Amino acid sequence: MIVKRRKVKMTFSELSMIWLTYKSYTIKKTSFIQYKRIIENYLNVYLGEMNVYYFTIQDILECIEKMKIHLSCKTLQDNIVALKGIIKYGNMLGYCQIPIEGIPNIKYSKREVQILKDYELELIEKYIFHNLDEKKTGLIICLYTGMRLGEICALKWEDIDLKNQKIKVNKTIQRINDNGKSYTIIGAPKTKYSYRVIPINPILLQFLNQSKKEKGFILTGNEKYLDPRSYQYYFKKILKELNIQDYKFHVLRHTFATKCVQCQIDVKSLSEILGHSSVTITLNTYVHSSFEMKKTEMVKYKLF
Repeated sequence: MIVKRRKVKMTFSELSMIWLTYKSYTIKKTSFIQYKRIIENYLNVYLGEMNVYYFTIQDILECIEKMKIHLSCKTLQDNIVALKGIIKYGNMLGYCQIPIEGIPNIKYSKREVQILKDYELELIEKYIFHNLDEKKTGLIICLYTGMRLGEICALKWEDIDLKNQKIKVNKTIQRINDNGKSYTIIGAPKTKYSYRVIPINPILLQFLNQSKKEKGFILTGNEKYLDPRSYQYYFKKILKELNIQDYKFHVLRHTFATKCVQCQIDVKSLSEILGHSSVTITLNTYVHSSFEMKKTEMVKYKLF
């Protein structure tokens, strides 16, 4: 459908705020703040005062070239996604008429995910089972479920059904940084696929039966939650104490997924356990076969 252009004085800054209000009804607060930051710190710097009625594809390309100078490929692509959304919305309302297909995407190589080495995993496991406490309980759950940092911080004993051997993931804790203010919120998981029920592994079940409490957050044992940033710091402190290289907390999730594939767990089931929207994401992002694994698989090949 072709929308008739409206010749009104509408700056890019004004259009971006209209678009942001529109998006606020369909995205999480963290995504809203990220878009707002992109608009204020980057897009408005180069396009903010321009009248979108006179916009050309060349204006957009020049903006991208300027941002390209001092931004990583990943950050630049995030900015382009927001820019395309604003322009597309402006086209729909008739404020501008820019061909979206003329705005390029930036290709970049994703970093290969890190996983714990076997000896590191053994050191951490021994540490966890020595003088057990609530925080260590969270680490063992992550190692056996692949739960995200925010998800384990939001997990309560009421979400764990030991009788039916399952864990319900239905919320997450996130830190919000907005206009210089920082605070945490308990909200919906990352995506609709992140709402999930995870079967409890027999080893984890035995451990949880020994640690079970009636209610409260897993990491504190009471109704006060632990901030994800504090739990990340706690994990890094353990790594330093065990003389293990510095990792992000997400390494526990990477390690779980990779170990599952090594144990030949069905990838479709693994994808749902991790809360991914497709098997492709699981394979491409979290599963990386070693040369030894490839060598073992090649032995199975026969020409006749």
